[in-house]
Amino acid sequence: MRIIRLVIGGYALIEAYRDQDTLMGLLGLVLVGMAILNAGCGAQGCGVPMSKSNPKETAEIEYEEVHSN
Repeated sequence: MRIIRLVIGGYALIEAYRDQDTLMGLLGLVLVGMAILNAGCGAQGCGVPMSKSNPKETAEIEYEEVHSN
């Protein structure tokens, strides 16, 4: 993913220089910066890490039977 960001960012910088486009240059700088600094979301996205405990495992629940008189 870093290589893809670097290539797309480099291409955006080249096109921004050729067309004198400031916005494209900023986009290229952001993408190249993310690739060089290894910043941004990874392949799993920007989600919150899951807890290590299994949520499907529940504690044993004890029930008491209630009879009416």
